[in-house]
Amino acid sequence: MYEHVLDRARIGPGTTVLDCGCGAGRFVALATQRGAVAAGIDASSELVEIAAKRTPAADIRVGDFEALPWPDKTFNVVTGFSTFQFADDHVAALTEARRASRGRVWVVIPARLADSGIPKVFAAMATLFPPEFLPSLKQSGMYALSTPGTLEETLSRAGMSTLSDETIEATSVFPAIGAAVDAFLSAGATALATRHSGQHAVEKAVSDALAPLTDHSGRVTLAGWFRVIQTG
Repeated sequence: MYEHVLDRARIGPGTTVLDCGCGAGRFVALATQRGAVAAGIDASSELVEIAAKRTPAADIRVGDFEALPWPDKTFNVVTGFSTFQFADDHVAALTEARRASRGRVWVVIPARLADSGIPKVFAAMATLFPPEFLPSLKQSGMYALSTPGTLEETLSRAGMSTLSDETIEATSVFPAIGAAVDAFLSAGATALATRHSGQHAVEKAVSDALAPLTDHSGRVTLAGWFRVIQTG
């Protein structure tokens, strides 16, 4: 998924790049390796610390991507990999990305949910979340922009147009079911379920959902598809 955007956006020497919701900085590192001048922002200070150590030359900050701390038109390319759907205000987040870009904004969100493994696992945990949080998870969560037409409407409200729209496959593979369970337990949304229903209940729900996706060697394969949208 990262390589796809790096290639399509022609990121290389002379390119300035901002990754919104950069996490531990994998995309920032890849962009820097291609010769770009890269920056990133994330709400998690722990992840920003990892990203900064991974790529010391990058400008990586703790902050809110709905209020970017860079001037207008700072970057050639702004990206968000499964990022903008987590904003409290999707339009505000995309408007900020457009403001900071003097080129293109690349938006990547989950697609083909019925065929993907990760949504099936989260669906197995549905009854473990606090009922009062379910509406907000739908409004601001992993799949908040994945319903057909939702992203298009949101981009329009942000004054942005779609220049290209592709769906690519990006499969996640874990060497063992324990590693896959740990990955799901580390997700922010899962923490809500754990606090409400207890870790044992969440671990069992995740393990049961992963069982059909585990082969004879114990390896877990989660099929996944993402929409990659270039906007301007």
